[in-house]
Amino acid sequence: MDNENRNLDDVKFRELLQKRVTNRVSAVGKDLMEFRSNFQQSAQGLIDSVSHILNTVEEEFLQDLRQELVHVEAGVRSRLEPELRAQMESEIRQQLESDFEQRTASAKSSGAETALQQAHARMGLLDSALKEITLQSNQVDVLTCYLDKAVQFASRAALFVVKAGSLVGWQARGFDGDFSNASIKTLVFPADRDNFLRKVADTRTACNTATAGNPEVMEVVSRFGPLAPDAVCAIPLVVRDKTVAVLYADSGLVPNATVDGHSLEIVTTVVSLTVELSSARAKLGIKPQDAPARETSTAPSPAVPPAAAPVAAAVAVVEPPQQHVEPPARQAPTAASAPPAEPSQPMVAAPAVAEAQPSIYDPPASTTELNEADQKLHNDARKFARLLVSEIKLYNEQKVQVGRRDKNLYSLLRDDIDKSREMYEKRVSPIVARQVDYFYDELVRLLADNQVGALGPGCPGPVVSSQ
Repeated sequence: MDNENRNLDDVKFRELLQKRVTNRVSAVGKDLMEFRSNFQQSAQGLIDSVSHILNTVEEEFLQDLRQELVHVEAGVRSRLEPELRAQMESEIRQQLESDFEQRTASAKSSGAETALQQAHARMGLLDSALKEITLQSNQVDVLTCYLDKAVQFASRAALFVVKAGSLVGWQARGFDGDFSNASIKTLVFPADRDNFLRKVADTRTACNTATAGNPEVMEVVSRFGPLAPDAVCAIPLVVRDKTVAVLYADSGLVPNATVDGHSLEIVTTVVSLTVELSSARAKLGIKPQDAPARETSTAPSPAVPPAAAPVAAAVAVVEPPQQHVEPPARQAPTAASAPPAEPSQPMVAAPAVAEAQPSIYDPPASTTELNEADQKLHNDARKFARLLVSEIKLYNEQKVQVGRRDKNLYSLLRDDIDKSREMYEKRVSPIVARQVDYFYDELVRLLADNQVGALGPGCPGPVVSSQ
């Protein structure tokens, strides 16, 4: 009985357990089905979101890529365009050069060889003229040589110098008959009358023109005689931005003759530079014998007439030649040491020492009693000081004039003076520095024109080293 009851209980228990397990499995299956459905929905939503993000990123990427491509294209174009342009220019140039060579060959074959030979001959004349002009040692010789060479490019030439505003005849070449070369000295074009030459001087512009139908030119040309040349040329001689003379050149009385105005302008430019160089040499104390030697010529050199003085005076107005005058107490050259006497030139003389205002500063004592080595040290220091101060004056001419007038040279030129003094003190020998200050001496003499007060109250006095 007991066994039957126990078996019955086991059966019921199993049935209950099976039922419970079946219910639980069914519930889990439902949960799994619901989870699967929810998971599929969530996954689809996630996929949709990712797809949307990818589409957005793709559009932004494509937009950035397009912008980058535009930028790269612009950069490539900016680099390639000059190269392509250069290549095109090179090709065009080559084509033009080829065409030019063909035309040149054709011109040569048709008789232009003669013109080419004439051009070479003209260039030879020009080269020779320029070389000879630059070898002259003073302003008068430069201007005389200028006129001699001008008639190689024109039949007649004359030089008019500016004096007190008027154009005064100086020298001429190629004129004969009633109006000769010497007659040029009688020609004066007053400052208060406008004419062809006056306009050239005022505008500092060359003029190369025909005489026919030109009243202004005819007014000047008629002064040389009743017959007029076919062509005339007038060129201003400008020195330091100031017209000091005007070169007149014409074709003479030969019909259909010409004037090579281009070559004359080149020669005039070289003359201007040579005159400035001559003035700079004089300012720096370079004697004519120190300049390059002149070429000897079999032809006698033209005598310098008294009328040369106005030319030198006109040039000297722009840059008067500096002649160094040593104070008597400083040095008395002996006959052996004195430089050879220079030939007299009709130049404007430098102011005499007696006319200059006396300096408060005591000039350096004489060095003639020193031994040869010490004398050389003093001479070198003096020359170097003169060079430094001359350079200050050369590049500050307007300030120097104002400073002398207002007596404040040092305040106007403080930087230049201080830098030059530093250079002087670094180079000068200690032996010299303990005895004398040549730099200050040259400041007084060259910069202040022997007027110590013109340096101004702020300028340091002479410095003598104690070392």
